[in-house]
This record gives sequence, C-alpha cells and structure tokens, in this order.
Amino acid sequence: MYYLIKEMVPSIFHTLKWYSFKYGWKGDYKTYEDAKAQCAGYDEDHILQRIIDTTNKVKNGEAVYERDGIIYDEIKENFHLLSTLLLIAGKNNNKLTFIDFGGSLGTSYYQNISYLSHLTQLNWCIIEQPKFVDAGKKAFENEHVKFYNSLEDCLAVHPHPDLVLFSSSLQYMSDPYKVLKVIQSFKIPYILIDLIGYNDKKQDRITIQHVPPVFYGIEASYPCMFINRDKLEAQLSEVYNRVFDFIVESEKYYIGLKPFKYEGSLWHIKTLTDTNVQ
Repeated sequence: MYYLIKEMVPSIFHTLKWYSFKYGWKGDYKTYEDAKAQCAGYDEDHILQRIIDTTNKVKNGEAVYERDGIIYDEIKENFHLLSTLLLIAGKNNNKLTFIDFGGSLGTSYYQNISYLSHLTQLNWCIIEQPKFVDAGKKAFENEHVKFYNSLEDCLAVHPHPDLVLFSSSLQYMSDPYKVLKVIQSFKIPYILIDLIGYNDKKQDRITIQHVPPVFYGIEASYPCMFINRDKLEAQLSEVYNRVFDFIVESEKYYIGLKPFKYEGSLWHIKTLTDTNVQ
C-alpha cells in the first residue's frame, strides 16, 4: 500500500500544479444560455480595446505576435494550420480563399502571412462578433483580410471559398452543430477544426471558462463547450471525409481534475465516388 501511495503522489501533485480553483473551465450546465447568464463575457469593451492595442502593435511591427491580448517575443507557429493552407493553395494554383470563424482581428493571419506571401491570390475572410467586425473594418482590413458579420455576408463576396477554419472558436458558439450544418449545405471543400478540447463522456459538456487578468487586463468568463467527439464526427461524416487528426500541443489542461489536450482535424468534402461507395 505504501508503495502504491508513493507512486501516485507525484502524478497527483503534477495535476494540482496545473489545476486552478479559480480559473479554467468550471461547471456542467444544461444549456449555453444557462452558462452565459453567469458570465462576464468576451464582448466587453475593455477586452476588445486590449486586443485592438496588441494587434496594432503586431500590425505596426512593434511586436512579433499576439494572441488573446498577450504579446509574445516570438511567433508560435501553428504548423498544422500552415501546412493545410499551403496544401490547399498548392492544389489551386497558389490561390486561396478561406473563412476564419472567430479569427479575432487577424491573429492567425499575422502568425502565418510571412509563409504565404508567395501566393498569387489570398483572401482571408474573418467572421466575428459585430464589435470586432467594426474594429476590423476600421483599422485592420488590407488587400488580403476582410471582416464579415455572417457566413452569408462573406459568401456574397466570395461565393466559392476553399476552406472553413475553426481555430479555438467552434466550442464557444451557442450551437456549433447548427453552424456546421449551414456550412455543410454550401459544400465548402474543406473544414479545419483546430484547438478544440473534447468531452470524454457521451454527451457535450457546457462549462464556463474563467480567464485570469493576464490575458485581457481584467478577469473574464464565457461559455465553453466540450463537444462529444463521436457526435461531431458523425455529423461531419454525412458530407465530409476525415483527412487526418492531430494533437495541437503536448501540454495537458484540466476540466476539474480531468486532463485534456487540444486537438484538431481536417475534413474534405466527399466526392461522387465516395458517396457511391457508401
């Protein structure tokens, strides 16, 4: 018994090292609305201004990289995203048009643009909350980046995008399955889901994510859903084939004392041959 306790103690301490009783993902709410009612959310003016300030520093060359209101000394490359963008552009004569759902004010654009400058055409379409769209249109649009309030608004300008990207955004939507259904109806060739944590149970888990002030300068909280993997993949598989899965990073995070890692997957629309085989 002593030996077993001795073996367990290091892993317990390692878990508690990363577990926060105040911050992180808490609760298990019946609905998104129930969780949202308990939050001080992402759309607060202070948070938006913080992200405007940090993004401006990157845009003006005063900082190398920013994410969620934090300035970093070096770019944190997202090689799964970058390789996907290059793959699809390479299949399309170095032309790429895609939709970045929840792309903030261009975080992923500034992260990757130095690797995409050789493309003959790049349309980076960001769909965001209205206040972010307004801020984006005023200060951050350029020849590549444009901001839209909805998928329909974006498709009116770019009716044939190559890819839809959800990078740490699908889990923050009130009805992610409905959003995916709409995208599936438009038969957009690729979907890339990036930086998502899955629930280890057979249902979705709706939590509140409590964010420390180091990110936005104030404490913030907003609903975050840990989606059931089987349910999500069953819906996507109606129209798409999975190309590959990946682990975004090796670091573990915790819902309570349960660990999870951020994951991702690329999906490609089924061809007529694929449909006939089924």
